[in-house]
Amino acid sequence: MSRSIRDHEILSAVFAKMDVVAMSVAVGSLCSLLFFLATAVLLMQTAPENYPVGAHLSDLSDYLPGYSVSWAGALIGACYGFLFGALAGFFAGVYWNLTHYFALGVMLISSAQLAD
Repeated sequence: MSRSIRDHEILSAVFAKMDVVAMSVAVGSLCSLLFFLATAVLLMQTAPENYPVGAHLSDLSDYLPGYSVSWAGALIGACYGFLFGALAGFFAGVYWNLTHYFALGVMLISSAQLAD
């Protein structure tokens, strides 16, 4: 095997491609779980009668239609969490791959110039 092919294989292994779909699902699932748990913890706490539970978290209902600090709202919030997390994971994965392809291309071009 020639040196340039071996070098290319080493660089390709070091700069491995990230699976964008897997990253989207992973970050979406994590955000969904965190959103659900944030609402569920508030609902499981005991509070005096007529005391507003989760006043700050309930402000999200202004931005997320259907969300409220309730068990149904926790499920709706989990869906929103998955959506926003999946979008963030998608863009993070695409950014990761693009920056690594760019760095790999720069290294390959510079190594080709040094070989001449």
